[in-house]
Amino acid sequence: MTLIRNTPRARPGAAGFTLIEIMIAVVIAALLLAIAVPSYREQTRRGYRSLATAGLMDRAARLERCAALDPTTGFLATNAACPTFPSNVTDEAGAALWAITIPTRTATTYTLQARPVANTPAAGDTLCAVIQLTQAGVRSATNSSSADSTARCW
Repeated sequence: MTLIRNTPRARPGAAGFTLIEIMIAVVIAALLLAIAVPSYREQTRRGYRSLATAGLMDRAARLERCAALDPTTGFLATNAACPTFPSNVTDEAGAALWAITIPTRTATTYTLQARPVANTPAAGDTLCAVIQLTQAGVRSATNSSSADSTARCW
């Protein structure tokens, strides 16, 4: 009596992946995404922060030029060189990312502040909730808990 096996045989030259191989590939892809996505978000936040700090430096330079053109009123001058406040820092598409205000302004001093605009990609940056620059060039920043985060934001 001859036993006949009822098991399928692979054809010669047939190729494919086993379920284990596919599962290993899925796990590796998930691990890479778990590392890459937060890193990407942090890099984009850094880019938005650099837009805010560049915007603050630009407004400060324009205020200095404004005061130089009208030394009697200093930083309170209102000539054509003076920036208007509040103003926005925008991305390439023209969408506002940061709002720049000037909460303190006298003839001899000023403080510029940049805050993320709500419902924008910059709004997710809780590390740099407020970035500041004074007429003396003093840079500061606070996070959403009002703790100092100057080193990370400037």
